[in-house]
Amino acid sequence: MLKVIAILAVGGAVMFFNLGGWDLWNPDEPRYAEVAREMLIRGEYLVPHLNGEVYFDKPPLFFAVIALLSKLTGEMTALSARLPSAIFGVLTLLLVFALGGRLKGPSTGLLSALILCTSFQFFWLSRRANIDATLTFFTTLSIFAFFVGGHSERNRWAPYLLGYLSMALGFLVKLQPAVIVPFLAIVPYFLWKRGKEFVLDWAHLPGFMAFSGILLGWALLTLESQGLPYLRGLLWERTAATFFHSPGHDRPVYYYLYNFPVQFMPWGIFLPSAVLFCIRRDRETLFPFLWFSLVFAFFSLSEAKRGLYLLPLYPAAALMTGWLWSETAIDERLLRIPLHFSAVSFLILGIAAPFGGLYAGKLWEGAPEAGMLAGFPLILSGLLLFLSMRKGNKALGFWTIVLVTSWLYILCCWKVLPALNPYKSYRFLCQKVLQVLQEGDHLVVYRRQGSEINFYTGIVPILRVYDPERLKVLLSTRRVVCVLRQRDLERLQQEGVKVRVVAVQKVGGKSLAVITNKEVGRADTPSGPEEDQQEDKRRGPPGMGEDP
Repeated sequence: MLKVIAILAVGGAVMFFNLGGWDLWNPDEPRYAEVAREMLIRGEYLVPHLNGEVYFDKPPLFFAVIALLSKLTGEMTALSARLPSAIFGVLTLLLVFALGGRLKGPSTGLLSALILCTSFQFFWLSRRANIDATLTFFTTLSIFAFFVGGHSERNRWAPYLLGYLSMALGFLVKLQPAVIVPFLAIVPYFLWKRGKEFVLDWAHLPGFMAFSGILLGWALLTLESQGLPYLRGLLWERTAATFFHSPGHDRPVYYYLYNFPVQFMPWGIFLPSAVLFCIRRDRETLFPFLWFSLVFAFFSLSEAKRGLYLLPLYPAAALMTGWLWSETAIDERLLRIPLHFSAVSFLILGIAAPFGGLYAGKLWEGAPEAGMLAGFPLILSGLLLFLSMRKGNKALGFWTIVLVTSWLYILCCWKVLPALNPYKSYRFLCQKVLQVLQEGDHLVVYRRQGSEINFYTGIVPILRVYDPERLKVLLSTRRVVCVLRQRDLERLQQEGVKVRVVAVQKVGGKSLAVITNKEVGRADTPSGPEEDQQEDKRRGPPGMGEDP
């Protein structure tokens, strides 16, 4: 019980502290929140919509959960949009604790859960309105259920049923990965351990029927509502096909070899030792290793690569690393070498942090204080790590890393991220849009997907324009307020197009402008819905034209 309390205490602090303390930021957060907001407005929970159009990129469940929580809290906010990720993040910690307990014992489960909680990418995505923390909960629950069922002598159908139900719900969150990850984690392991007996077990039948029934029912309802083109776009063109071709996120096959250890920090430095430990140890340690390595290899073969795609591997990496800490003496090389690197890194970062804060004070007045609040704990932690190695106190070393990392995350959520909000949020730009927008005006976004404009203005639909000639026609025939990049504004001005610049603002590294043709002379020609629909057809399917 004390171990569960420790996990909930650390996990609750890291995942929930100041969760709504800054706005929803690109990429993804405003778009997903807007899809959920439009669900609430339309009362349509089967087929997601964005900007009033069918949204092909993701199935409905994650957005429906955000919509439900927002309805319960009274409004759609950054807090309500992020709550599902935080809740499912903490639940995943408990699953890892339970799975670690099954594999080795409660101590291994505790260490693994705390490692997962304090790994950077898991912390970050469990505090964002992103799909991946929710997906990771369902894939981990499926793996846990199948692992328990595969080791049970009787009533195996019950955990198998839970595993299949979790896969079905995960599929309604993010489609194919919800099936691929548990399959690669479980089937090869049990084929190696028990042969085809696991696959041919009749105890799978109730769960498989439930899984098939849920997905078939969803597919039939969706087919009746939207037709075959929607399902084809959702299940293949906008999702599975990106495995083979993805212009937006195409990266080399070795991308994750350097990306994953960095995003698994501060534990990434222990990952090579954890892999060696699992290979050398015994048959049971191969389970998290196979889970990790097979899924890692699969996603490495995909052309589309983003660090967040690997989040379902983080429980496996945490279990491997937790097992390493649980079973390895502090004076053994597998633990001593990465621990030395960690101690030196903490000392260097601790010394550098106050100086970095002083330098950043030119941009943010709170930076010196934040630098001191980060620097001194890091220096103390580095010294404690050296002391733990000198005294042979492994617990001191482990808890030092957990607590200082948790403190840095809390400090980040308390001081740093709210200070970055004016530079990252579209809310302030959208306030300027609303100040100039009047009834009868047309709100246009040029060469942008624009979901953040939908969310922060509350306006649906917004006219998306990608053709410069079309934009010129709009500016000459309608009353327009337009959001575009500053470089596109400069091109318009060079071509002699007369507009009034309402605001120029940098948001997330992009220089954006709000312009209008009002008060600069233009013909007021009312537009009809037919023209707007034609423009939507010109720009391509919904979701296209994401910001680079």
